[in-house]
This record gives sequence, C-alpha cells and structure tokens, in this order.
Amino acid sequence: MDKGCTNHDTPKARTHMSVSRTGDVVVTETGGFPRLSHRDRLSYVGLVRSEIMVLYPIPDLYPSSEIVSRFRALLVRIALFSVTPLFLAHGQGSALVTVEHADSLVARQVEGVSYRELMGNVRIRQGNVRITCDRAVQNITGNDVELIGNVTIIQDTLTFRTPGGMYDGDNRTAWSTRGVYLHDGHTTLRADAGRYDTRSRTAHFRSNVVVEEPQAVIRSETLVYERNGSCATAMGNVQLDFTGENAVVKADTVVHWIDRRISVFTGAPVLWQIDTVTVRRDTTAGDTTRIDTTSIRARRLEARRDSSNVYTALDSVEIVRGDMAGRCGEAVFLRNDSLIILRHEPVLWYGRTQGTGDSVTITLEGGEVRLLELQGHAFAHSESVPGEEESRGPPDRYDQAKGKIIRMYFSGGELVRIVVEGTAESVYYLYEGRDLNGVRRETAERIVLEFSGGTAETVRSTGGVEGIYYPEKYVTGRENAYNLEGFAIRTDRPVQPRYPKGVENSH
Repeated sequence: MDKGCTNHDTPKARTHMSVSRTGDVVVTETGGFPRLSHRDRLSYVGLVRSEIMVLYPIPDLYPSSEIVSRFRALLVRIALFSVTPLFLAHGQGSALVTVEHADSLVARQVEGVSYRELMGNVRIRQGNVRITCDRAVQNITGNDVELIGNVTIIQDTLTFRTPGGMYDGDNRTAWSTRGVYLHDGHTTLRADAGRYDTRSRTAHFRSNVVVEEPQAVIRSETLVYERNGSCATAMGNVQLDFTGENAVVKADTVVHWIDRRISVFTGAPVLWQIDTVTVRRDTTAGDTTRIDTTSIRARRLEARRDSSNVYTALDSVEIVRGDMAGRCGEAVFLRNDSLIILRHEPVLWYGRTQGTGDSVTITLEGGEVRLLELQGHAFAHSESVPGEEESRGPPDRYDQAKGKIIRMYFSGGELVRIVVEGTAESVYYLYEGRDLNGVRRETAERIVLEFSGGTAETVRSTGGVEGIYYPEKYVTGRENAYNLEGFAIRTDRPVQPRYPKGVENSH
C-alpha cells in the first residue's frame, strides 16, 4: 500500500474524518486519522473537483495506488479546511468565502443540493467581512449560509449581532428576523428584523427600531442606515429625542445626518421644546409643577444643531408657547440668539393681543417673551378692559395700533408698552373706573402707549399729531365704526398638541 496511507495513525494529526454509509463526510478535531478498512476503501472514493468534495461509490473496484493517493489528498484538504479557502461555488463570478475554523464539519447532498455544516466556534471570512457563530449550514448550490447561535458579523468599525440569520455570499448581505443589533462607531441600532449589505454599507431595519447616537435617540417602524454618509432615514411613527436638550420631535419621516447634526422631518412633524420647569412647594396642598413648553407644528421641519443652531419650519406653521401662539408660512428659530422669526402672512396672538405684519420677530429672554416686533403693514389689537381685575371687557371694543413697525414690550408675561412707528395710527377706549368713557383716535409719526393691568394708561404721540375724542354717547352700539382700516379678528388660534406620552421620563 502507498506509504502515505500508513501515516494515518501519527499522533501529530489532529483532525479526524469518517465516511458514513449514507455518503456523509464528517471531520472533527478528535485526534489522528483512522485507518480505513478494506471495505471502506472499496465502497467510497473521494475526489476534489473545483474545490468541491464529491463522493463516488465504487463497490467492485479495488483502489489502485492512484485512487488511494487521491483519497489521501482529499483527507488532507478537508483536514486543513480551517485554513484553506473554500468557494461558495455559484458560477465563475462567485465571491471567495474562507472558512477559517470550526470544531467539526459535515458535508452532504440532498436532492442534488450540496450542503456543508460547520459546528463549534465557527469562523468565516469574505473579504473584509468576518463572521463568527456557534453553527453554520452552508448551501453550496444556493451560495448562502445559515448562521445559528451568537452570530457576529464585523466589517471594519461595524458590528452586526443576532441570535440567528442568513448570509448571502453572492450579494454579500446578512439578514435576520430574530432581533438585530448594529454598532458603528458612536451609533447603535436595534430592531426586531434587519438586513445589512456589506458592499453598499447600507442597513435596513424594521419593527421596533431604536437608534442611539451621542446627540439623539430615534424610534420608528422602519429605518435605512447609510454608513457612507452617516445618514439614518426613519419612517413610520417617528420620534426623535435630542439628547440633553429637552426637545422631542414626532413625524412620519426623518432624514438624520448624524455627523453633520442636521435632521429634516416631513409628514406633519411636531417639535416640543421644554423651556423651563417650575416647581412650587406647598406643604398643605402639595407641590405643583409648571412646564413651559414651546411647540412647533408644520409640514416640514429642519433642525440644524451645528454651530448655527437653527430650527426652520415650513408650510402651515403653528407655534404655541404658553399664552403665545402664531401661524405663518415659515418660521425660523435662531436658538443661539433666542429669536423666532415668522414670515409669509404671519399672525401672532399673545394673551388678549393679536398682531400681523409682513414679518414678526419674537425675542425671548430667560425662556420668556420680552419683545414682539411686527414689521411691514403692522397691525395689532387687543381686547379692551376697564382694569387689571377684569378678565373681559365690553363686547366689540378693541384697542388698536397700525403702522410700518410695531414693537410690543412685555414684563412678567404682561404687555407694558406698545411703540408704533411710520404713519402710526391708534384707537384706544377710555374708562373712568369701570365706567365707559368714549374712544380716542390718533395719527402721528410715532405713538407710544403705556399699559398697566392690560389697560392703556397713557398715550404719547410725536410728529404730525392729529387726534380726536368721541364721547361715550357716540360710541355705544357703534364700536365697529371706529375700527382702523385692516382690522380683523382671527379665530384660528392654534392650541398646543399633547406632549408625547412617556417622554417626560426620558429627559
């Protein structure tokens, strides 16, 4: 017999191979090679064709030295499978998959389909992709691998984990429906199911998707993560929490550039920003908590949290914060400067005051409104009341101001001053105590109205002043006749949407 066969018992050989009567080949790391019996040598001869093991039954042929030599070569190839490249043979363009290690291997054919089962500490490589798992079943014919138990796929800085899934050797794609985890640098993604394409470096996730990165947490029904652009596109019941900023956005879709810190929301997005939280201590009635929240609703919302720190809301915009509410076509929130700018037919409400203009600028200080500036065709009116203790005034009586620019100053949430400049006009109602006392109309280049308790106490006019006082007997029942041109009451004041349930606990 060929001397090569006499070395099967050498202690140095660590891999064991057995050939079963069903045609399976089993390779294990259990010691030296066994001697093949005379009958086994007659029954099965293994040949290697194109790196694929094929078993041929030869019942009546005594093996020649050439056949034994080939069979020995086969044993050596399989014994060294942990360091030998094995093709997922699927045509000329197939990708090379390297099986680096497994504690044991079983090869079989079922209905013309070739399988290779790897068991124990499995390690597989394809290019820059490394795969480890407890067990793998490789479909050589279909060019895919079922990965079972503690599956980990690594590509440079990315780690993909799942209890079990599949790997497509032709498309270099891994997927699972048993729960997936992906970690890439500072970004972590979790979902019930997911697929990762190692060539395009793109991941698709669905069902209970959660993305965590240093500046935000995203929850959605589906998500596409593009590593090359560090971009996550989330769809379906999206909620994004800006970490450490007490801000949350709900939308149908968000495109979130992680490194650039830019987020674009579409599909009726709503932003909630908690500005201040005030706790009032009361040992008798119990503590009360007041949360001042700004909400912005629009059809499109862009959040730039880079050095510019700007939020932009577009189309059918609604803003609500405490007693303030507004509507417009575009709103820009300059967070570094504590400014909100409303454009495109803006209308603003603050307490009993309504204002309009070509643009409206809101200045915040310490989370509170300090100044409202209406520019271009500015008009403001507020419900007239006899005094601070009155919650409502007589019907149809509105103090009004009109000009090129109107500035309204606030202190402690109360209107304290209105300054009207450029062809200024004003109408304000007068009282003696709680008694009605007529109305006064004025025009000037500049009009300043000082308020106390919601009532205009003094009026100062400069530059081309003209004014006229109408006694009460000419006013009662004819209030509309004294309204300035352009006066209109808007009844579509927006209300603040309910803060998302459970978000309070995440900040």
